Amino acid sequence: MPEITPETDAPPKLPTLEEVLEITQEYFAGLQNYEPGDMLTRNQVKPLFRQFQKAGWTAKAEKNILSRVHAETDFLAAQLKTAKGIKFMRRVSKMPGGYDRLDHILVMPYGKRNIRDFINSPGGFTMIEYMTTTQGGKNLGTYLSQTRTGKGFNASTHRIYTETQFVEAIKLAFESETGQKTQKN
Repeated sequence: MPEITPETDAPPKLPTLEEVLEITQEYFAGLQNYEPGDMLTRNQVKPLFRQFQKAGWTAKAEKNILSRVHAETDFLAAQLKTAKGIKFMRRVSKMPGGYDRLDHILVMPYGKRNIRDFINSPGGFTMIEYMTTTQGGKNLGTYLSQTRTGKGFNASTHRIYTETQFVEAIKLAFESETGQKTQKN
């Protein structure tokens, strides 16, 4: 009698970092109404981790990375998905630390109201621009840092807001979990 051996699905070969980054790039290129610099939400990036798994890499850092991305129901994310919010977001996305400042403002007294006012005012983005690009804005941040709710106002929140920040987090996770580094040409 012939010997019957059960078929086993061999685990997929671990992809290279370049393949993981290519999957990421293709994913973001396929998102509707998305532009680089737009604030990401958890539900937007979660499917990427399933694609990484299909390619052979299960990211151990998935939960940590997702915890650093705003949920779509978070106040800031919801506001930046409105028609006026999208216009505002695309202006703020070009400012160094713009999203961080919005998050810092959010936890301050009247923070939600102020963010709504910034979004609904024709020049509302200029306050964030002032805070992120001028010495006076940095001084204001230093002053606000001395308040109970403004601690670290000029500092990063360590959240993941953009595709660029997400890619950096993925690179770090992949390199630390697999030991693979980016190929240098």
